[in-house]
Amino acid sequence: MSASKLVIYAGAGISVSAPTSLPSGAGLAKALHTQLKDVFDVLGGVEEWDLLGVADAVAQLPGGEDALRQTSARSANFRSATPGYAHRVLAHLMLEGAIDVLTTNWDSCIERSCGEEQLPTVTNEHDLADVTPPWVLKVHGCASRPGTLLVTTDHLATPPKWVQEQTHARLGSAVVVFIGIGDVAPYVRQRIVEAIDEVGSIDNLRVVSPSISTDWESSQWKSVAPDLREEDKIGVSADQFMEDLGAAYIITRIAEHRLSAGTSLAAKLDDAKNGLFKSDALTVLQWSRTVDINPRAGESVLKSSEFGKALIALGHLVGASAELKHSRVFDTSHGPVEILVATQTVPTRRLVEVAEARLHGHVSRGEPSPLFLVAGGVGPIPKPEALPQSIMGDADDADIVDGPLALVPNVRHADEVIAS
Repeated sequence: MSASKLVIYAGAGISVSAPTSLPSGAGLAKALHTQLKDVFDVLGGVEEWDLLGVADAVAQLPGGEDALRQTSARSANFRSATPGYAHRVLAHLMLEGAIDVLTTNWDSCIERSCGEEQLPTVTNEHDLADVTPPWVLKVHGCASRPGTLLVTTDHLATPPKWVQEQTHARLGSAVVVFIGIGDVAPYVRQRIVEAIDEVGSIDNLRVVSPSISTDWESSQWKSVAPDLREEDKIGVSADQFMEDLGAAYIITRIAEHRLSAGTSLAAKLDDAKNGLFKSDALTVLQWSRTVDINPRAGESVLKSSEFGKALIALGHLVGASAELKHSRVFDTSHGPVEILVATQTVPTRRLVEVAEARLHGHVSRGEPSPLFLVAGGVGPIPKPEALPQSIMGDADDADIVDGPLALVPNVRHADEVIAS
């Protein structure tokens, strides 16, 4: 893997803050202690905030290890907690093929942040053969599969072989950013040390935490990465970092389209770009995945030539008036506009069919009908077949409830707009 590939190594910090609000390690320890102390008397002598102490004490007893894992999986809202901003940007950058993600977290927030798309997870060696990347690598297991959870000191010291192999494959010579790990708790320390060893060069390591510089002297990061450069200590929250990273990715992709366009077309692209940049990075990333009529996880929509052409046509059509609003639609001086692209080779009629379906959705929500600006597809845009005038008379199309012209989308192709 080249150093140009970015790997995000995510810890509990991205899931502790609102709206996700999952417990920290100490909070999890207390929950386990409370739920298990009446069954396992040994916990009477264990500090309730000591996660490894609680786990080790229970696991050594008959039936303890299974009870520990099952209770751990149920001890917090791991499978349905609300994903936060960082989770959602992580998921959409993975869908774009821009990053790899490893996490020590048990929750499913990242993979549930993909809208209509899906991100599989890897929690055991069988997953590696059964699922297609991009995937979320859960190096400490997942609460949806309690048997995969690494909880005790022994579990953490001897992780499954696939964890070691995949860590090596993903991190060697990559740029690795740790987020949500403001300090290195005992239960993640070994994974972090292993990850740092795999990176190969300390110059490829970044740590994101609001207090990473101010609290450096007392931080565990000083012991595990003593030579970390000051410029690689990124003193912002995980949400802010992911917003900045998402924005940088979007800007880079659009700049590539600008370089490949001529001078006049670049100006049109700039007009459309300015409309996009009125929104935050997550909004743009989410929208970009919905404009492709058949997006494929791991393949970039933003990087596609069809996407670039659609943006140029948007700028050509409405100038700098476009502003991305609700339901995937731009508000413009020419009325609402929705973009659709086909990054795969399909007949243009497929774009029209998707436009028809989207139009029904807008009308059912009481929204105005947009102009559909499309890019890609093979062949001309098919013209709708009209009902005979003898049937229509003076009736309006929209009054024929089940007629083929009840809702006919207004579709224009980007090539036609740019050439006009």
